[in-house]
Parts: sequence; structure tokens; C-alpha cells
Amino acid sequence: MSKRNIEAYIPKVLEVLDRTFTEGVVPSAYNGYISSFGASIMQSGLLPTLALFENTNASTKENKEYLSYLIVQVLRGDTADVSLLRYVLDGNQKLLKKEILDISIAIKLSIRTFKLDKGKENE
Repeated sequence: MSKRNIEAYIPKVLEVLDRTFTEGVVPSAYNGYISSFGASIMQSGLLPTLALFENTNASTKENKEYLSYLIVQVLRGDTADVSLLRYVLDGNQKLLKKEILDISIAIKLSIRTFKLDKGKENE
């Protein structure tokens, strides 16, 4: 974890979040997902965590796969629809793990600048 890297990723993360959540409102489920993402990497490892978060068959409130999509956009600097798991498998996993953790922290910090929509949780 590098404080300098995290700070450098924040503007990139905000740019991607602004493109996706144009109203400035993020579903609150993403706050929980990103909070558990880094801890999952530390406990289970990078590849198992990415496989879990890219599971399209999981029944979750929101699409967890979006976090992987967001991270790969920040890593690559483009909007290509590339699986983060496959991107990591093709690259230097040790180096990418550090970058992914830094980006996940930047996301965790950045997402808090948006209004969180609790949706049906309050009903």
C-alpha cells in the first residue's frame, strides 16, 4: 500500500465513477462491497477474491462485477470491457495485487464523496 499511489488514483477513480453515476448517487451496496474487497484479498488471495467478485450468478443487491470493471478501467486507463481476473492472470500478479489494493482504497475513499442511495433498504 502506497499513500502516494492511492492519492494518484483518486482523480482517475472519480472520473470513472462520474461517468457511471452521472446523478452523483451510488447504490449503498457498493460501499459494503468495496469495504470487504481489500480484506478478502488479504484473507483469501487475489485470484479467489476476483473470481468471487466476478461471479455473475451471485444473488447480490447490486452487480459486484462492477468493482472489477472499475478497477481494470483505472489500471488500463481505458473503457475496454476486460475481465480483471483475466487481466491479472495475463500479468505480473504480485505487482498487480499491490496496484489493485491501492486502487481499491482509492475507490473506498472516493465513493464516500457521492451520495449513497439505500434504495429498498429503508422500506
